[in-house]
Amino acid sequence: MESDPRLYTRDTEPLPSLNGHRRRPSRRANRPADQAPRSRRLASVVLAVTAVIGLVAGLQFAANRPTSADTPAAPASAPAQARPETPSPTNTPSPPARTYASSAEVPDGAPVPVAGSGVWTVVPGTSGVVGSGRVRTYRIEIEQGVTPPEGAAAFAQTVQATLADPRSWTGGGAVAVRRIDRGEPALHIRLASQQTARSRCGYEIPIDVSCRNGDTVYLSSVRWIRGAVAFDGDLTSYRQYMVNHEVGHFFGKRHRPCTTAGGPAPVMMQQTFSTSNNEILDITAEYPQGVNIPRDGKVCTPNPWPFP
Repeated sequence: MESDPRLYTRDTEPLPSLNGHRRRPSRRANRPADQAPRSRRLASVVLAVTAVIGLVAGLQFAANRPTSADTPAAPASAPAQARPETPSPTNTPSPPARTYASSAEVPDGAPVPVAGSGVWTVVPGTSGVVGSGRVRTYRIEIEQGVTPPEGAAAFAQTVQATLADPRSWTGGGAVAVRRIDRGEPALHIRLASQQTARSRCGYEIPIDVSCRNGDTVYLSSVRWIRGAVAFDGDLTSYRQYMVNHEVGHFFGKRHRPCTTAGGPAPVMMQQTFSTSNNEILDITAEYPQGVNIPRDGKVCTPNPWPFP
């Protein structure tokens, strides 16, 4: 702000000399109080007004300022909103397992070959003699129109490895086998379509099964692919059971019941139906093959081996 020259006007009259002459009185000193410069009066007014305004504002602030009693408490910090948890695959509940009316039902699973051509293709492969005793040759064949899930070679390898296992018939000291793929074998082991297996094994009991018919074992592709309820999804063990059970018939073995409750089922028990004597009897009682099954309530555990 620039200075107002009226507030700082100097006297134009000279001061008296130092030789003792009396100074001429200043006109400013002789002015009465009410003759003070207008600027000074204006400043006083401004200061007074400012003081009044400040006092009024202070009183208004004091009147409006809430006391500690009526001051609302600061709102508590809102808790962080929980983010919805995305269930991981390991936390996702599995759908309930299907309940089967009978253990003889075919489990759910992959599609099965319904019909084949009735013509058999030999799967190449041979082996040495396994076991001791009379040697029986066998050949592995697949019906045209049937494709095993893991391929023909894998199917043949499962059959061969099962018969060569010391827990199989060759481990009993009285049976020996040898695989061939040329010439006429003593035993044909065939993987058949659903319709072919039904026509060769019978379907009087309306259940898909495998069988031995003369010098031929027909393994149902339905069961090879789907398994059996009693084995609870253990497809490898069930396939071993299929081979050993049907080849056992070729060796002259008959059906057997569960003899020790809670123990391993005899391999010649009809485990495709059930591992419960009562349930097998309910299914087969009207047929001759069911007469040697007692209704004693015994239930065994699944077992694919003659000598487990």
